[in-house]
Order: sequence, then C-alpha cells, then structure tokens
Amino acid sequence: MAINLTAFRAQNVDRAIHGFKCYNNQPLTYWTTALAGEVGELCNMIKKLQRVEKGGVDGGSSYKASQINKDMLREEIGGIAIYLDLLASLLEIDLEEAITETFNKKSEELGFAQRI
Repeated sequence: MAINLTAFRAQNVDRAIHGFKCYNNQPLTYWTTALAGEVGELCNMIKKLQRVEKGGVDGGSSYKASQINKDMLREEIGGIAIYLDLLASLLEIDLEEAITETFNKKSEELGFAQRI
C-alpha cells in the first residue's frame, strides 16, 4: 500500500493536536526524545535477537528475544516514521522533499544510477 506523505502529515498533526493534545505546545526536545525513544526500542529488540542468535542468553527486561515478532518490529518502525514526520512538520521541512533530495544527492555523489 502506497502512502501519501502529505495526507499522512495532515492526519498526523491533527491527531497530535486534537488527540494527544501536544504538538507545538511542546519543545522540540520533546519530539527528538520521542523519536530517539522509538529508535532505541527498535535497537533494543534487534540487539536481543542478535544476542540469542550468537548463543547469548534470552533474557532481559520486559520481554525476551523469543517474544519478538515482525509485528513488534513493524510497530517500532511505524512509530519512528510518525515521530519523524511530526518533528519535520514542526521544523517546516517537507519529509518527501527531504528524502528525495537527500537520496538523489547521495546517489549523484557516489555515481549511482538510482534516483527518486
């Protein structure tokens, strides 16, 4: 399923304002911390999976590697995208434009043919 980032942005900001009651009434550090938290949770899951894969103990805090599934990983990745979009919105950065420009610039710098 393709996602329209402009339509997503509108719904994401609306939900933050009217649902969560926090958007531009929070400092940018609130949003950077939220984003880092989601990335950290994903990293922790992957760390646990790889530790067990390499023969380590399947233990830890609130869940074990054996409990981690694709749905859990998908949820963390989704959370990362949601918080990244809110942060970009507050910084008045068009996420689609930023992704496209950055991808194309790096491809050009490295002599790759792939462009968006």
